[in-house]
Amino acid sequence: MEFISTAVAWFLGLGSTVIVPIVLILLGLIFRVGLAKAIRGGVTTGIGLAGLFLIVDLIVAALQPAVQALADRMGIAKTIIDVNWADAGIAWGWPGVAGLVLAIIVVNVLMVVLRLTKTLWTDVWSYWHGSALAGFVWALTGSIPLGILGGVIYLVIGSLLSDITAKKYQEFNDMPGIGVPCGTTVQASIFAIPVVWLLDRIPGIKDWDASPEGIKKRFGLVGEPAILGLLLGIIIGIAAGYNVQKFLGLGMQVATMMVVLPRMVSLIAEGIVPITMSIVQYMKERFKDREIFVAVDCAVLLGHPAVMASSVILFPLFVLLAAVLPGVQMLPIASLAVVPFWAGAVVPYTKGNVIKTVIVLLLYAIPFMYLSTLLVENQTETYRLMGQFSEQISAGLKLGSWDMGGDILGSLIRGIFSLFKAG
Repeated sequence: MEFISTAVAWFLGLGSTVIVPIVLILLGLIFRVGLAKAIRGGVTTGIGLAGLFLIVDLIVAALQPAVQALADRMGIAKTIIDVNWADAGIAWGWPGVAGLVLAIIVVNVLMVVLRLTKTLWTDVWSYWHGSALAGFVWALTGSIPLGILGGVIYLVIGSLLSDITAKKYQEFNDMPGIGVPCGTTVQASIFAIPVVWLLDRIPGIKDWDASPEGIKKRFGLVGEPAILGLLLGIIIGIAAGYNVQKFLGLGMQVATMMVVLPRMVSLIAEGIVPITMSIVQYMKERFKDREIFVAVDCAVLLGHPAVMASSVILFPLFVLLAAVLPGVQMLPIASLAVVPFWAGAVVPYTKGNVIKTVIVLLLYAIPFMYLSTLLVENQTETYRLMGQFSEQISAGLKLGSWDMGGDILGSLIRGIFSLFKAG
């Protein structure tokens, strides 16, 4: 078992930009796509992912200090430290990670064979969401088997939610055959469905064309992605108290992101679509009544201009919302990194309407704000048991996050497993 754990940890340590191409190449060989086509598609997808993550990391790194400066200017302070994607350290480090990975592979294959799901969870990297939740359950109950069970339940539900959302993702992003089952991203889509239905019945809002195309048509040059990004960056920089040099620099960084990021997603599509289409065709020829969705990283949803336009608007709004909501004790700074992925899951349902996307995600974030506060003790204890953030925890600090710490589905599962709480 120790050998398996070491092997799994080594493989997962390669990161998504290496894991995804390897998995795609293997799938291409299994489903007889052809060696050259499989390698070309896998490597191209990996390059697109690397470029996309680079752009997202750069823009988040540029905007987070601005948002923090805005909070400081307003005198906003909270007691919980936002660590957000540091939760991946729990996912790949808790004692049962190897068992969790093996269990979900077996369970997903059985679900596909038994026709309980259409989603073949090939996106191994995104197992980390379920594995982090498993780590929380392990810390809560003191049981590795219960941790694995909690993580498997979380990932199984993710597969079922992928079945619901896959067609919408495929049509809107022009990526046939894909599914995106990962974490709070797919949950954002499920949340959006009733909210968008309601917004589409409110006079004024339902007829407001706030898509990037509509904004460009109404406002001309100002509505173009690059110019819109420039203006949004400048506005946030001014609100943060930046000088002219800094707010112009921030504006250009946002403008660059608005132009370059969709091109990275196009590169991902160039690599992944031929492989997924070949897999779909293979399944149709041999199982004429079967439909299979190939799970891919949620980064493929970031290509539409409305995604990042909505995200940039939401960054300061989320901080202001966290400041005014009573009882919320974490200011989302690091957790802002998850916002574009949420937006990517919502824009297919708002049809790229920026205003509707902003409204949906402002509402969606509220439970995350409260749950990350309410469940912070469990999250901090998990870090303590793993020997992470030891100095901060010894100093009495509490560590929280949105993506897993405030996860709605994960919080519900933790609530159920708290019945088996250790001690």
